[in-house]
Amino acid sequence: MNFFENQWIEIFRAGEQTDSAGNTKNWTASDLQKIVSNYNSKKHEAPLVIGHPKDNAPAFGWVEQLRTDGNILFARFKQLVPEFIDAVKQGLYKKRSISLYPDFTLRHVGFLGAVPPAIKGLADIKFNEKESITIEINSQTKEANFMTYPGTDKDREISSLKAQLKKEQQKNRQAEFKEFINKLHSEGRIVSDLQNIAIDLMEAMHEAGEINFSDGKANALEKFKNYLQKQPKMVEFGEIAKTENVNCSSASEQLNILAMEKTKKHNISFSEALSIIQAENPDLAQKAAMEI
Repeated sequence: MNFFENQWIEIFRAGEQTDSAGNTKNWTASDLQKIVSNYNSKKHEAPLVIGHPKDNAPAFGWVEQLRTDGNILFARFKQLVPEFIDAVKQGLYKKRSISLYPDFTLRHVGFLGAVPPAIKGLADIKFNEKESITIEINSQTKEANFMTYPGTDKDREISSLKAQLKKEQQKNRQAEFKEFINKLHSEGRIVSDLQNIAIDLMEAMHEAGEINFSDGKANALEKFKNYLQKQPKMVEFGEIAKTENVNCSSASEQLNILAMEKTKKHNISFSEALSIIQAENPDLAQKAAMEI
């Protein structure tokens, strides 16, 4: 924990950067020095937060000091929450960003997970030499509204921070799961109607951790992902245009393949696509009904 707190962490670089509002500015060494000069932790102690919360809360640590070597802005943190440090060590928040007031006073430093930043190239926090850390500018103008707790309510504060951290971790996982399932869907290995179910199952598998399978103990989530990746392709999207081009053994299979194609093309549910295909191909739909 002390190793993280005693580090000078890169939080911004000089150069042409585009902020979250789409404004492009050529940030100079003088601009970075102004940010350093304006920072006074006794007047406004900038919090370390997750993402870019409007009220600067909850804080998982505080910016003790800023410095610059000319082209890079560094921050040193203090009073870091242990659970947050563990999350950074696990690689859950590899990206950093800053938020400034209009007068170039540092508002907060945000750590990001699933949300990609606009600026890349910052050095890693030295928990893991393989991590790649990036940042973005976020020049929010709203005044800070800090969440405060009575000194006797320390347990309540820690519980709130743990809950917030858990929520952010789940949000990041959901984004990763969705990307994984969308890739399988684009490959034709999973139908649209099952995508959300598969994502929910992945979350359940994550919570389960390691369990015993017939071939030994293994991580349930990785086992499930491996299973999904090995599913056969049900349809090659983009290769089917007309009913007569579908070479299947039954009318039902032809309808399903055409529905899958329409699902992908129009981004609709499988059941909705199937209804449309049946209306467009009444003879084929009748044959399929007779097969049942």
